[in-house]
Amino acid sequence: MTKEKGALTIAEGSPAYKTDADIIFNNGKDKKDFVLRTCYDDISVWKSKHGISISGFKDKSVSPQKWAAKIDKDYWVFGVDAQKPDDIFAAVKIGMRCYNVKASDLISDIYVKNLNVENEHQIGRDAIVNVNQKLYEVVCKAIVQAAKLLGVQGILNFHVFSNIKNPKIPMESLHKALKDGGAESVVTDETPHKFNVSSNDGRRVFENLISHFHLAKFRL
Repeated sequence: MTKEKGALTIAEGSPAYKTDADIIFNNGKDKKDFVLRTCYDDISVWKSKHGISISGFKDKSVSPQKWAAKIDKDYWVFGVDAQKPDDIFAAVKIGMRCYNVKASDLISDIYVKNLNVENEHQIGRDAIVNVNQKLYEVVCKAIVQAAKLLGVQGILNFHVFSNIKNPKIPMESLHKALKDGGAESVVTDETPHKFNVSSNDGRRVFENLISHFHLAKFRL
């Protein structure tokens, strides 16, 4: 019997530009059977920002409580700050119930596309790299801590889409952040991918942005 595969994504925006959790190295595909998608914005902010009407639900058995919704075939959890282990823990617990799977089925493979700090326009260009570098480091530590709280052991894969020459965090800074966050190895597949990406405020769409695929491995 073939084991079903799942993944967790963080910092999602509009469903129209959701992170592709099927991509693997060498331009390959590894189809996921279920994906739990998490958003930084609370559900009311998210609906207003992206002009989407959904009916959500709240799992009161999970702390901290989070709103969630099923959009197309995926479950989404809102108000998840990936810098906070408790938020990731709560999201995964919701995903476990929704998909009837183990924590390791979700959190063993995590995907993010162009993670950036909020209100980046208020930060000077020279400072933005340092701020984003710290963001990635803190997120890595939060992911590892959440996995431990969930009782997950083994290898955790953190997949990052970011251009190797991204002015907000170039490859060297990204790799340092991932290693400072506890990764035992970081590798980059420089095969380019093209994505449409929306801005943090949801007001702009950047079409056909070239991105590269990075993989950080953590041992729990």
